[in-house]
Amino acid sequence: MRSPISRLADPPRLLRARWPVAVAAGLTAAGVVLGRRSGTGGRRWTIGAGGALALTTALAVNRYVGYVPTAGAVGMYLASWSARLRRSTPSPGSVRTWRQAEDGSGRVLAAQVPVPRELRLPASITWVWTPPGYDDEPERRYPLLLMLHGTPGSSADWFAAAEVPRLLDELVSSGVIPPVVAVAPDLNGTGLSWLDTEGLDSTTGGAQIETFLWQVLLPWVQQRFRVSDDRRRRMLAGFSAGGFAALDQGLRHPELFATLLTFEPYGDPGLGGRLMLRTPQEWAEHDVSSYVGDVPLPPDLGVFVDIAGHARGRTNGQVARSIAGVLRARGAQVLVRNEPGHDHTWVMAKHGLPHALAFAASRLPSDERRLAPDQAPRPRRRSVRPAREPVPPPTSAPDAA
Repeated sequence: MRSPISRLADPPRLLRARWPVAVAAGLTAAGVVLGRRSGTGGRRWTIGAGGALALTTALAVNRYVGYVPTAGAVGMYLASWSARLRRSTPSPGSVRTWRQAEDGSGRVLAAQVPVPRELRLPASITWVWTPPGYDDEPERRYPLLLMLHGTPGSSADWFAAAEVPRLLDELVSSGVIPPVVAVAPDLNGTGLSWLDTEGLDSTTGGAQIETFLWQVLLPWVQQRFRVSDDRRRRMLAGFSAGGFAALDQGLRHPELFATLLTFEPYGDPGLGGRLMLRTPQEWAEHDVSSYVGDVPLPPDLGVFVDIAGHARGRTNGQVARSIAGVLRARGAQVLVRNEPGHDHTWVMAKHGLPHALAFAASRLPSDERRLAPDQAPRPRRRSVRPAREPVPPPTSAPDAA
């Protein structure tokens, strides 16, 4: 039985329902049958059956992977990729509203972060979520949640596939987490490994992703939005290749983040790293599995590791658990969670995200204002209401299965 907080993660969605797949499969079968029975019109029925088969396949894959849960997600993906192709690129530094804030909801913004030409990054959109009441408290500074996507992917992945705006609306309004500002940048670059940068600075002529993240993006976000500059109020999250980047960058820059939220992370930069970096020594400097036992750790480091249930015995799952074990033995607060019945998909990441955010919220400084249960506003009507059962506080000792 799923916990109350898990039920917030994945409400019924049309594009991930079973019946569209069944309808498309039925149309495919009907087209095949009618094509065989028809004379001159048989070819048209066969072509129609082929189209229905393609639709069936797409719907079935999307139901499994969860990449496009809603029609609104399509628009975010189109906007992200249009920006990269420079077909619809906002002016550098611009911030436009994508979804206006409603009663009990936050605002979604599409930002164009100015990037120096020498970093060799393509144009891109950075997605931002600001919490309810953000404009009403001009003196308040919020915790920062920085979210890194996987490969292949784009900055829209967390906001579209994982439905971060809806989930944050629910978690903040129900008092599970305090208000935060969430930011999702694009990690795609240029050069040999433009679709798999692993968050690295290329030494083979490609993009400088690490420099962009910490010398351009983070200062720009702090200047443009009211986010805290206290590392204890900063959270770095990532899925898949982004999970590796969150681990690698977070461990190598402990002065920036106190909490790392990783979903299906790798232990090394893999092929993308070999294409981004010129020498084996450079690659080894980012091999988390090798340096995790020696890298200096701050005393207050917290790490959340989410592993797909079907990957428990696979290499990535074993490596992630091994890294978590070393960090725990060295004094870090570590929570390893397993997502039963899930594989390496955005559905899995979306199911683990509420637990990761609850873990991160429990680690924020005690003076961070939180909504008391009797002060929490009610969820909006068309949202999924949180269950009434209390959410158990996360612990760092046992793995959640």
